Amino acid sequence: MVIPLEQNPNTTKAYKDTVFSSLFYTCDNAVENAKSLYKALTGREVKNAEKCRLEDVIFREFKNDVAYIMDDKLVCFIEHQSTVNPNMPLRMFIYAARTYERKFMSRDLVYTSKLTKIPTPEFYVLYNGKQKLSDDILRLSTSFKADVDEPQLELKVKVIDINYDSIKGTNLGNCRMLSEYAFLVGKVREYGGDIEKAVRYCIRQDILADYLMYYGSEVVNMLFEEYDAEKARKVIMEEAREEGWEMGLEEGRAKGIAEGRAKGIAEGRAEGEANMIKRLYQLGNTVKQIASMFKMPESEVEKMLAMG
Repeated sequence: MVIPLEQNPNTTKAYKDTVFSSLFYTCDNAVENAKSLYKALTGREVKNAEKCRLEDVIFREFKNDVAYIMDDKLVCFIEHQSTVNPNMPLRMFIYAARTYERKFMSRDLVYTSKLTKIPTPEFYVLYNGKQKLSDDILRLSTSFKADVDEPQLELKVKVIDINYDSIKGTNLGNCRMLSEYAFLVGKVREYGGDIEKAVRYCIRQDILADYLMYYGSEVVNMLFEEYDAEKARKVIMEEAREEGWEMGLEEGRAKGIAEGRAKGIAEGRAEGEANMIKRLYQLGNTVKQIASMFKMPESEVEKMLAMG
């Protein structure tokens, strides 16, 4: 028997959660879940964990962040589902600075000669996208305009693949909440974005069952927002336009003349548009829908798709 998903009435808040941040920050067992996750990542037990996520206007749209002071450490987790943002170290730097400022800065610190001790920072990006990771450490110094041998300011972010197949049978896989969350995400993908079907399957298989039944349609709504097809289309279209533009510029530069540059840009744009149409079709959009998006005949869309 599949228990129907019900709306949890106690969910109104300014900060918008993802399922990840709900599981590890806001749900009833979130603190214990976060401590278990940290132990799986580092092998270290956590005695005390204090929530310290920044939920003001500036950081409210960072929906997928989880931040704790765990014993003597400031631990920040960020989840990513597509590609890892190369600006994550900069974001973490600003986030940590604001946290230290709010929790530890006081007027007395300006004048005191006594050393102020602060929690040791640790930063993690938990990645469950489809692309293979190229780096497992992101560094703030990569963003610096001037290259130096030894940057006087550095911040490192550890990137960890948490796809279900990657963590199964590992220490991370022993963190039940993380493992079951990764399974749910994988099942949503397997079902082509059919979120309700994936949720009901997990309930039947006792995967996050208590959580999914208690929070009900709130979980479904969070997942729908994370996998919103319209947002995905906009991102794909923007990326493809930029890709086509850059390809055109490069070809134009190589030819070294105005005519060649203009032709290169046009060809680059055309190739970018063709790639975009193919990716939208792979996401499940019909020829008619794509033709409407690009304001072109359906026959032209079919021609691009047939080019392979």
